[in-house]
Amino acid sequence: MKKQNNDVKVYIIFTVSGTSALIYQVIWARWLSLVFGNTTISISIILGCFMLGMAIGSWFAGRLLHRMGNLMRLYGLLEIGIGMFALAFPLFLWFIDLIFSALLNDSSPTMYGLTLKVILVFCGLLIPTSLMGATLTVLTDCLRLEGGGSSSKWKVGILYAFNTFGAALGMLAAGFFLFELIGLRATNSLAAVLNFLVAIVAFKLSGGIDAPVSMEPNRSEDTFNPLEAMAVGVLTVSGALAMASEVLWTRLLSTLVHNSTYGFSLIVLLFLLGIALGSWLMAVVVKRLKRLFLWLTMLLFAMGVWTILALHYFGTLAGSVSHLSGKVVSLSTIMLSYLNVFSMLIPPALLCGACFALTTRIINPLLEDARGKSISRAYTYNTLGATVGSLAAGFVIAPRLDFLDAIYMLAFLYFLSTVVFCILYIGIVSKELAFVILTLLAVVLTVISFDNMRGESRFVSNMREKTKGRFEVVYHKPSIQGITSVLKKKNDKLADILLVNGKYMTVKATDTKIMAHLPMLLHKNPEKTLVLCLGMGTTYRSAISHGGYVTVVELVDGVVEVFDYFHADAKKIRQYPKGRIVINDARNFLKLTKERFDVITIDPPPPIDAAGVNNLYSKDFIELVKTRLTDDGIFAHWIPMPGSMAGVDDELTFSMLFYTINTVFPHMYFIMGYNKIGMHVIGSMKPLDISPDRIAGRLANADVARDLTEMEDVSPLFFTHVQPVGNILYDTIPIVTDDRPLLEFYLIDLWKKNRKKSYPFLVW
Repeated sequence: MKKQNNDVKVYIIFTVSGTSALIYQVIWARWLSLVFGNTTISISIILGCFMLGMAIGSWFAGRLLHRMGNLMRLYGLLEIGIGMFALAFPLFLWFIDLIFSALLNDSSPTMYGLTLKVILVFCGLLIPTSLMGATLTVLTDCLRLEGGGSSSKWKVGILYAFNTFGAALGMLAAGFFLFELIGLRATNSLAAVLNFLVAIVAFKLSGGIDAPVSMEPNRSEDTFNPLEAMAVGVLTVSGALAMASEVLWTRLLSTLVHNSTYGFSLIVLLFLLGIALGSWLMAVVVKRLKRLFLWLTMLLFAMGVWTILALHYFGTLAGSVSHLSGKVVSLSTIMLSYLNVFSMLIPPALLCGACFALTTRIINPLLEDARGKSISRAYTYNTLGATVGSLAAGFVIAPRLDFLDAIYMLAFLYFLSTVVFCILYIGIVSKELAFVILTLLAVVLTVISFDNMRGESRFVSNMREKTKGRFEVVYHKPSIQGITSVLKKKNDKLADILLVNGKYMTVKATDTKIMAHLPMLLHKNPEKTLVLCLGMGTTYRSAISHGGYVTVVELVDGVVEVFDYFHADAKKIRQYPKGRIVINDARNFLKLTKERFDVITIDPPPPIDAAGVNNLYSKDFIELVKTRLTDDGIFAHWIPMPGSMAGVDDELTFSMLFYTINTVFPHMYFIMGYNKIGMHVIGSMKPLDISPDRIAGRLANADVARDLTEMEDVSPLFFTHVQPVGNILYDTIPIVTDDRPLLEFYLIDLWKKNRKKSYPFLVW
């Protein structure tokens, strides 16, 4: 009974450990992206280094187990080390930021910047992630050595399941509640407290568990037999394809839901729950199964089959949420739509979780439970596979294949891997009929999957059918940062719809011109202007009409490519000698540039509550902008009005955005947008002289006047309506910060006040 109680306690503390680990992964990735930029490359490097560190920790733990004494005490020390590093992480982050900013600038070679990012991220994450990676290996031997009696369950599978379930709890607690309630820093500290509590329990349990003693037949621990090697190979491939699936399915499914942090959090949550349940179910039955490698290859085959079935179900899924497109709906409706869409990921996660328990049983078939060293190998290879899969999805598959084509590529790889491992088994171990049949089935489905990747894009054909031929897709191309699409009315010469990853970005409107003209007309002599976010290029084009130096920063390279589809004079604009187009994260550019600008104007991509957009509205960002302005510089920001379907759905959100800018600039001005869908907000360090004569003089410039009135007849008097913001007290209005990203995390407030949110316009 005491032994069973100890097992339960071990499962519980490892659950808590998984909770803290996932919280760290989310927070640290978010913090590091503020340093290195919120680009796909930066995020992939951060997550890749996180998983690589865990793989290294597991590998070293397996090599050093025979030298360890009390393993439970060692586990407690690992948890203390993780917690202490977590508390010190903000200091490490400050140091990394200092080095990065000192060694890099906005004109540094791309490969140099990429290499520097990899080195700094890896060094920053190596210690804590290595400690995390060692914990499963150490606890596995703790359970094995404490046992000795028979057990119907494969404990390592149960242990892995509990840890993964803890990770799901971490995502639920942090992503849905803690970030909104207490912020990122406090949540990071709370996770560290969890590590310390786990360590205390581990020290109390450490009294009866001594140094490891071999409990298996004589054989080399340093080599795999062919069957074991193939099993670990399957586990590695399944880890790689599971991570790639998460990345690519997220890109596809996010076109059906709000592009919010909650959507991404729910994807991870359901995926982790599926892995945990799959590992637990397999751990319960694995000792009763025969022909284990056949079961393992069938799991890999089943993942491919589900991928094909899910693709055929996708159209039905899109239809089930299409009635929500462009409507204002309740919180319950949004969350139910999320569950409806993302539940598609649970079956492959179940199969992936089952692979781990099954593989470890193949490696240790004669033992009561798995050796720590075997788990070290299996976990190391599985994690390395996940690292490769994540990077391959982000850098190889996503930039080259469309939404659905990328998923067919996953199915192709699942079936091709099944063929390879079946052939290896037939050639090395046994020519069993079951493997021959499975090989033939996998070959057929490999060919079908490959064939489905060819031909016209399904997105293009879907848009043609949905718009009944009124629109044609003139550009549709994936890239590192996302899939850029341009739609044009059938008989028009120029396009007027821009989408990125299936989301509507912007429209041609007079207000996008005023985003440039307003601050440049108010400034006494705007020689250097910075435009953050290119969109259709209207603001950049308007800024150029004033004749000064203009730099524009755009995150998605595809958006830069499609500029020509929206403007007849695009070639002339591209050749403007004082113009400069930079592909980078806007915030990262500001951090690295040494230039100072007379005018900085920004219109972040909608909706403003989408994942990552908080970084362009926070007080920290606006303070960074202020450091890049000249003494007389002007900052212009665009705030959507409630009801504009841009993510501002209530007066409180609008007030938060307005007040946040007001806390940074001592002088603030505003004017309602020309089309009444948003407000132009101006910030400066010195009071502005709003001179009608100077504005009229500037508008006498033929190029400026022609550009301003290109779409609508805007009177010069419009700019004289700019109003100063007085000394208003906002005691009850919170400030948007990096630590309290309230634009992205609003669930509790939404529920308490029974507020509603706008659902995005859907393209499927």
